[in-house]
Order: sequence, then C-alpha cells, then structure tokens
Amino acid sequence: MGDIGTFGVVLIGLCFLVSSAEGAKRPPHILYIVADDLGWNDVGWHNPDIKTPNLDRMAGGGVILNSSYVHPICTPSRNSFLTGVYPFRVGLSGTAITPHQARFMSLKTPTLPEKLKKLGYSTHMIGKWHLGFCNERYTPTRRGFDSFLGFYTGTQDYYKHTTAKGYDFRFNQTVFYPPKKQYSTKTYAKRAVDIITEHKRKKNPLFLYLAFQSVHTPLQVPKKYEKQYNNIKNKDRRVYSGMVTAMDDAIGAVMAAFRKHKFMGNLIVVFTTDNGGAAHIVGNNFPLRGSKTTVWEGGTRAVSFVYSKNLLKKTGYTHDGLFHATDWFPTILAVAGGKPKQEKQLDGVNQWPMIRSGKPSRRTEFVYEIDKSRPVSAIRMGKYKLIVGNPGDYNNWYRIAKSNSFCPIYDENETDSDEDIFIYESLNNIVRNAKGYVKWLSSKLPGYRMVRKWHRYRQLERCRKLKKRDKAKWRFPRYLLYDLEADPSERKNIAGYKPVLVRKMKARLEHYQKKTKHVAGQSKRKVAAADPKHHHGVWTPGWCT
Repeated sequence: MGDIGTFGVVLIGLCFLVSSAEGAKRPPHILYIVADDLGWNDVGWHNPDIKTPNLDRMAGGGVILNSSYVHPICTPSRNSFLTGVYPFRVGLSGTAITPHQARFMSLKTPTLPEKLKKLGYSTHMIGKWHLGFCNERYTPTRRGFDSFLGFYTGTQDYYKHTTAKGYDFRFNQTVFYPPKKQYSTKTYAKRAVDIITEHKRKKNPLFLYLAFQSVHTPLQVPKKYEKQYNNIKNKDRRVYSGMVTAMDDAIGAVMAAFRKHKFMGNLIVVFTTDNGGAAHIVGNNFPLRGSKTTVWEGGTRAVSFVYSKNLLKKTGYTHDGLFHATDWFPTILAVAGGKPKQEKQLDGVNQWPMIRSGKPSRRTEFVYEIDKSRPVSAIRMGKYKLIVGNPGDYNNWYRIAKSNSFCPIYDENETDSDEDIFIYESLNNIVRNAKGYVKWLSSKLPGYRMVRKWHRYRQLERCRKLKKRDKAKWRFPRYLLYDLEADPSERKNIAGYKPVLVRKMKARLEHYQKKTKHVAGQSKRKVAAADPKHHHGVWTPGWCT
C-alpha cells in the first residue's frame, strides 16, 4: 500500500477511536417518569390483565428494581426524588401538602435540576409538582427547571384542571388553558414531544422530568380506554385500568419522539411511582400488604425500572438490591457527570454501578417514615423491617375488587364547613332511608347542589364507618418486626422472637429521629389568604414568605 497509504489508514482509525471515546463520554439524555399512586399489581409485568405494552417492553429490556422504595404519600417522595434528602429532615414528612398550607421544599437543599443545569443540561418539567407554591420562589422554574407545564397542587380534574374550588394549571409562571376536553395525560405527552422535537437541534443533554397525574383520583379516562377493559365488572376498576393504559400510550408517544429524533443511543429512562396504589379505592398492591398512606410494603414498595438501549451493561433481568427514593438524586447526578460524593447533605447513595452492571446495592438500610403526628416510624436493615407505632389506616391484603367500589371517589382537597356539615346531618336524619329521594330532589327543587353535596356526605359517612371498623379490627403491639425475605407480605410479626434485634433497630431509628427538623416558615394550618376567591378563582403564589 505504501507508507503514505498506511499512515492514512492508521490516522483514520485513530480519529474514529477518539470520536468514539468522546461520544461515550457525552452526558446522556435523561427521561425521569413518575407515575402517581400506581399500585404494585397495576402493571403488565406483575399483572397480565393490565395493558402496558410500552412499559413492559422497557422494563423487560432494562433492569427492574424489585426492592425500590418510596414514602407512603406524594409530597415526601417527590422531595426525596429531587433533593436526595429524607423528608423528615426538611419538614415534609407524614402528610402531603394541601393547597391552603404554607409548606414547601426547603430552599436550603439543592435540587437535581439545579445541579444538572450547572452541568450543561436543559431541564424541563411536565405534570404534578406538589412541593409547595405559596411563594413563587418555591415553584418549578425557580427550583431549577427551564420550563414547566402542569399543576402545583396534589390532585385535580383531568379535563377542567380544577381542585378544591380553584383552577390550577401553568405554563412556567403563567396561568394556562389547554384545549377544552383534552385529557391531561395527552396534554403532557404532547408537551414532551414538543420539547424533544425542539431539543434535537441543540448539542447539550436533555433532562425531562415527566410527573404524570395518572392514576391519582379523580378516576377519569377517555371512553376508548375504559372499553379496553369491558371484561371488568367493577366500573371504578375498569376506569382505573384504562387510566394506566392511557398513561402507557402517552409514554409510548414520548419514546417514539425520542426514536424519531435519534436520541435513543444516548438516552436513559427512569420509571417509578411516588407511593403504592390507593387500595382503599381501586388501586391494587396484592400480594403486598396495605395501601398508599401506610408504611406497609403496599404503600412503600415502588414499581420501578431503568431502561437504556446502549448505556446498561446488563439488561433483561430483575435486581433485588435495596434502592431508596433518595438514591435517584446521586445516581442521576453521577450519570450526568457530577460528583455526588461532594454533596454532603445527601441521604441517598449513588447506585449507578448496581443499575448499569448488576453489582450489589450499596445500601443496607433506609428509613420508611418518621412521622410524629401519627405517630409512626419504620426502618429497614438488611432483610428486616421494624415498625414502631401506627402503620396506617389500611392494614389488610386487598385483592382486586370484584364489584363496584362502595366508597365514592372524591377530591381529597375538598373540605366542608361546620355549617354545611350541620345541614347535611339534618338532611341525613330526615331522609336516611328514603331511596331515590336525592334523584327526585335534584330534578324538582332549586337546592340541587346542596342535595348532591349532602348525598356525597352521606356516602362518605358510610365510608368513614367502614374505615373505622377496619381500623378497629387491627390492634397492633408497639413493635412490629418482619423478615421480608421470608415474609414479603408481612403476615408474621417476629418482634417477640428477636428482642435484641428490635433494640438494635430501634436505636438506629432514634439516631435518625434526632435529625428531624422544622423548617422556618412552614405551617400545616390552613391559610385563608390562599383561597382562590382572593385570586380570581386560581390557585396562585404570593401568600407566604
């Protein structure tokens, strides 16, 4: 060939190797999907009756995290996802933020999007925030996101975007009105596709946090999805299942956009739920015990996986290693080229070697919950789980409902005045056993709305009695200890057989309890100034410091 020709071939080869090495070092694009209230038994790879083909494909082609844990309710988990810090350390343990409360994600804890922006990422958020909005500085575009389309509160109508008598939907800081009668899951998917399409011309990596409203109440879905489950007799369960499939379709549309614009070779997809399914409605966590809001496995063990076409060394399997919601922050930061070891405030650990190569988990313990208001605390150490106090209000092993849900679905942020309740109780006493009377009154008398609210109150009272009866059924000792390897459904309390272990785990819990903090400015009391009637019917920041 000659010396010059040989030199040319070698030079081309070296250039190829250098460019390949540089390509390998490029920070990946990251899609971080959070489902809302999705049950353990509400995905196709756990339950073949649920249609989630897009999620099934990615879970099967990636790594399923079989021991991934979150907190029992929305706000605490979302805090952990975005800060890597336990919620009890920043005033967010126990309960979700309600619209009237001056509660928020602490400004003293850096957020994942803030860190990623410093590494050159474009950062976008779509969907449910639920981390405080009483002041603009607590909202998504002030906490590291370049853009935000979604809602601040914890739940809303999927079409009207209203909750607790106020409208709640934004594009960045501006009140936004999507097309009428457009299902929110479709709205979010369309926005994600637009972001991906716009980003194809940019050279920097993309971080897209896609926090679906699905499958939180209210139970609403386009008819075409409900009809896919006509074999299910329970209407609520039929609608709920349709909601899961609608979300899966939306994720499929987002992934199609990534494929179309050639992102797949350098893309990582994270999928998790924020807490267990609301089994007391129609979500299902069987065979796990309990429901959303409880520290049982059904409330805290998350459906979760990581998928990537090229960036995982080991795929197509299930990893049983411990993983906690706080681990996502340092893990994603490491993947993006950051240095999580320098983040001294973190409770999470970098689990990228576990995810990428199937190595053992770096985590041996985590805290499920420390909630002084209930009170309850729970900790995992190795295969053992210790619960101290009240596990929650839903303590059973809930199978999929066969008949219509007895308890109605209602807006958990809706509250009634004492005066209203007095009227409802009076009406209740008058027509307690009069079947069909509510329907007749609604068509004949002007007090339609009051009568409907009374009817709702009457149903809720019956549900409260059922809940109270269920709660009274369970009388727990102070300490509950379970071996989750031998007993993943938490049926046998072994605390009496292992007193030394109980003392050891209790001491470890007390170590964490000392870190519990109240954040200045936070309050669980209802703030009158938050009411939408003061803000043109819209949930609006500006009523706290």
